[in-house]
Amino acid sequence: MDNEIYRASLVPVYSFGESDIYDSTCNVPGSKMRKLQEFLMKFTGFSLPIFHGRGIFNYTMGIIPYRRRINTVVGKPIPVVKNPNPTKTEVEDMHTIYVDALKALFDEHKTKYGISEDISLEII
Repeated sequence: MDNEIYRASLVPVYSFGESDIYDSTCNVPGSKMRKLQEFLMKFTGFSLPIFHGRGIFNYTMGIIPYRRRINTVVGKPIPVVKNPNPTKTEVEDMHTIYVDALKALFDEHKTKYGISEDISLEII
């Protein structure tokens, strides 16, 4: 039972174009919208993004996503060793492996989907 592999692996997946299906509102510091978002952040611990897409009968404003192509690429599965009580270091190590695989997947496919060679995936 030691080192038993889970039947489900971590699989890095990236969707190119997903950030283009909505427009977000630019909130400059000091604006009313920014102040509202900062208040919500203090009160709830998170702030809702302000975004819009297209409407049902119009294409200028609404909550339906814009019609944009989304290309999803799937990487090689990462096997996970079964551990019901992982240490913080083990979790961080697996996270690092996943993020490195995701960045490699992005780098491998980015130019196919219109992203410049000099752009890197940034994980915040």
